Amino acid sequence: MNKQLLALVVAVTAAAAAGCDQRALDVKTTGAGGSVSIGVDGGAFVPTRKLDMLFVIDDSPEMRLAQDNFIRNFPTFMSRLMDPPGLPDLHIAVISTDMGAGDGSISGCDASGGKNGIFQYAPRGSCMAIGLAPGAMFIADDGTNRNYTGSLSDVFGCIATLGENDYGFEHQLATITRALDTDDSPAPAENQGFLRPDAFLVILLLSNEDDCSAPPGSNLYDTMANTTLASMLGPPTNFRCNEFGHLCNGGKPPRLAPNGDVNDSVTLEGCVPAEDGALIPVPEITRRIRSLKSSLCFSRRRSIPRSSAGPASGKCGPPQPGSPSSARSSKDPAASRWRGVRR
Repeated sequence: MNKQLLALVVAVTAAAAAGCDQRALDVKTTGAGGSVSIGVDGGAFVPTRKLDMLFVIDDSPEMRLAQDNFIRNFPTFMSRLMDPPGLPDLHIAVISTDMGAGDGSISGCDASGGKNGIFQYAPRGSCMAIGLAPGAMFIADDGTNRNYTGSLSDVFGCIATLGENDYGFEHQLATITRALDTDDSPAPAENQGFLRPDAFLVILLLSNEDDCSAPPGSNLYDTMANTTLASMLGPPTNFRCNEFGHLCNGGKPPRLAPNGDVNDSVTLEGCVPAEDGALIPVPEITRRIRSLKSSLCFSRRRSIPRSSAGPASGKCGPPQPGSPSSARSSKDPAASRWRGVRR
C-alpha cells in the first residue's frame, strides 16, 4: 500500500477568525496526493476573533521527518494568521494519536489508553523548557495577554515535537473525541478551558497512517487467536486498520501479496470507508465533533481526504453569547476515513 503523508483539516469553521466577515470559505491546498479543495457552499461566517486550534500529531515510527518539516514551516503558517487585522485570539493545543490498543500484548501499545487525548505540553527534542506559564496546558494568546514567554512558534515547536515512539495502531479520530470530551469517558482534567463556546474550532491532523479507532470491546487488536496470515484478522500489524477500514470495489483490500511477491504492488479503486463496526464509523465521529458547536460548517466537495457536508444555508460558526449551544443534528452526513491506498 502506498502510504501518503496527509495534513488534513477535519473541521474548519473559519480560515482565520481575525476579521472574518459573513462570506463563504474556499481554501485550496496542494500536497503529495494532489490538490484538495475545502469549501463551504451556501453558508456564511459569523464574525469573531476567537480561534481554538487543535493539532493532532502522529508520533508513530517514520514520523520524525514529517514533524520536523511541519514545525519548520509553522512560522509561515503563523505569519498568515498575523495578516491584517492581526493575530486572532488564539488557543492552541497538541495531542498525540496514541490511545493504546488491546490488552497491552502489542509492543508499544498499552491497555490503559496511551496518552488518552491529553494535551501534550512537556518540552521535547532539543528544548530544555517550553516557555509556557506554570500550570498551562495549551497556548493562549489574545494579542494582548499571553501565557508564554518567547515566540509562539518556538513554544509550539517544543510542544509538537512528539517523536516517533508510538506503535502503528494510531487513533487519529478517537483521540479527537477523547481530547474534546465528546466520547463516553470523563474529560481529561488537563484539557479544561481550551474550548470556548463563542470561538471557531479548527482541527488539523498530521499523519502517514490509517486511522485505527476501534469501538470499546473490539477484538481488532487481538494477539491470541489472530497471529498468522490465515487467521481471521491476520497478524497483529497495522494492516488490519486498512483491511477492515476499507471496501474497494465492494471488497476488503487483499491481505496477501499479489502473485505471492512481497515486492509487487496492487492498485485499489472505488475505495470507501467500511462502516460495518470494526472501526468507529466516521459519521459517528462527525456527529460528536458537530455536537461541540450549534452549526459547524464542513466541505461539500468530495475527495480523499474529504470532510463531511455542511448546512445548505444559514449562518455557519460558533454560537453567539446568549444563544443555544446544545443543538444536535438529526442527520449525520457521511464522511470519509482517510486511507493510504494507491488510487
